[in-house]
Amino acid sequence: MPLVLYAARALPSLKRGYSLVRQWNSLPPEERAAVQEQGRRTVVAIMAVKVAATAERSAGDPPATWQAAIDKALRGSPAEQMAKAVVAYLQGVSEATAEEIAAAVGAAGKDDSAFKSAMAMARDDGYIRRTGVTFRGIRWDTTEWADLQLLDTPHVRQIEAATIAFLEEVGIASLDHISAELGVEDDAPELLAALERAIASESAVWYCHGIYGLSPSRLENFEPKRDLWAETLPAKDDKDLGSALAELESAVRGLASVMKPDGLRKAPVNNGSSDHDEDPYEDLRRVQQLHDAGVLTAEEFAAKKAELLRRI
Repeated sequence: MPLVLYAARALPSLKRGYSLVRQWNSLPPEERAAVQEQGRRTVVAIMAVKVAATAERSAGDPPATWQAAIDKALRGSPAEQMAKAVVAYLQGVSEATAEEIAAAVGAAGKDDSAFKSAMAMARDDGYIRRTGVTFRGIRWDTTEWADLQLLDTPHVRQIEAATIAFLEEVGIASLDHISAELGVEDDAPELLAALERAIASESAVWYCHGIYGLSPSRLENFEPKRDLWAETLPAKDDKDLGSALAELESAVRGLASVMKPDGLRKAPVNNGSSDHDEDPYEDLRRVQQLHDAGVLTAEEFAAKKAELLRRI
């Protein structure tokens, strides 16, 4: 299946899936736990589809297991090491030409194959950009996600904390894994700002190719709670791609169903209270949140709102 068709079919389910996962993550702990199976299923389905799409447009296959991901991160090719050096150099200067950058990071010149790969990695992962062309050549600088000017807002700090907590659980993950886990698109500025903060504080390390994890010293003896890489192994053919998309669509429908107020209320949560003890004002607030998140249609929202207002 051509990538453009794959992405076009996946996009509506991905957008709704991200919205549902964000809403699921914001539920009170007991309600979140009550629909844990559906929530986790949706997160993994989003991860699988995103990893497959990334693999389709990437030069190399992503690791097939957690151990393979660790080995890749810790081994680090000369080009990957040079990519980090490129970013570090540009963080210390205002701008630089490719020739100046190559000299600074020890490349044989701007046409050095490892250097060209390093520049492509740093650019594709969103950390460097072209700023213009002069008679001396193309000039480069860091993007706003690598300029060391950290965005400090409650929302970004919250995403940073969630990202670090996720990495503490799995050790190493791709950007696709992280964005699905948090219910935030992988190019969302708040996620990129959170990653920048985590890297600056050394709570996370950028390992190139959109991979982030704990420090090398911690990864050597790390035991993950689950193997994300094996769970989200890219599809090998059109049949597998179709199956991944079908699972995403099914998972999103399932989570949407249980995330409706009636579905949440029917979930087996043992908190010692009955439906009659619930606060209709709190239910009204929750219904509004679900409508704002796109979980409830306008018709569903209006009907549920009218029902709750009759109880007040």
